[in-house]
Amino acid sequence: MDRLKCMEVFVQVVRAGSLSAGAAACGMSAVTAARHVQVLEARLGQPLLRRNGRRQVPTALGQRYFAECAEVLARVENADALGDAGPAGASMPGAISRPVGQLRVSAPTTVGSHLLMPIFAEYLQSHPDVALDLALKDRAVDLEEEGIHAAFQAGGSPVPGLVAHTLRGVTRLACASPAYLARRGVPRQPVDLAGHDCLGFRYDDVLGRWVFTQAGASGGMVRDARLIAHNPLAQLQAAVHGMGIALLPEYLLAPEVQAGRLVRVLEADVQLSEPMHLVHLAGRFVSSKLDDFVRYMVAKLGPEACPAATSA
Repeated sequence: MDRLKCMEVFVQVVRAGSLSAGAAACGMSAVTAARHVQVLEARLGQPLLRRNGRRQVPTALGQRYFAECAEVLARVENADALGDAGPAGASMPGAISRPVGQLRVSAPTTVGSHLLMPIFAEYLQSHPDVALDLALKDRAVDLEEEGIHAAFQAGGSPVPGLVAHTLRGVTRLACASPAYLARRGVPRQPVDLAGHDCLGFRYDDVLGRWVFTQAGASGGMVRDARLIAHNPLAQLQAAVHGMGIALLPEYLLAPEVQAGRLVRVLEADVQLSEPMHLVHLAGRFVSSKLDDFVRYMVAKLGPEACPAATSA
């Protein structure tokens, strides 16, 4: 069977969620559509689809294969469209190089939904042929195993073997509710936190450190937290409800301070900026859509000029 036709059938089945609906979109019977998918599975040596109730859903390999097939088919359509450009094809410059297809991107929940979402909206508006599948996870992800094209990682160093682009760090600020401060007093310097209830944050089973810098000196401490949250939004609500002092990202804290629900403390001290990286797999072909996505994000969140990627 023609491999491109098999890919087209597979993509239609995944999009429709069933063999019968995907087959109808391709103008064939469900039995014939199943044979096309089986040809691909035989080539790969693994199943691409599994049944979930009445629906056919892609396996982990199927999700990754679907994204690649969708891009291949989109590029074929772009190539065919060159015939509409006239004899010289001059009216379609860059038709094939235009980013197309789906990108699976991972980010920490709060970073993705608050800091990155406005930038994602701008990106999609300027890239109508690209779709983002956004996985928000408050843990480290395995790009190879989970089929992630690119991942935003906050804090720490990238895993060795990944291509890492350095982005601007996320500054955290200390804050508490007016009611808590009226009840427990206002800390004037980091050492005063020993007498306060501190709200901890755990990411990927690692308890976050409270690190401050003042007058050119820096130091770190790990507080004994009465409440430890695995999500910054939960930590935010705990602080708003007077449960203690929290260290929160500046972009998340600003609206609550403006509304008077939280007050900054230790304003002479700054929580050291967490490094953030955009990473993808090394040692493999980088598609045009991934390369374009990385450059767009670095231009928005990193230095003015996109630096060369470095292997971690």
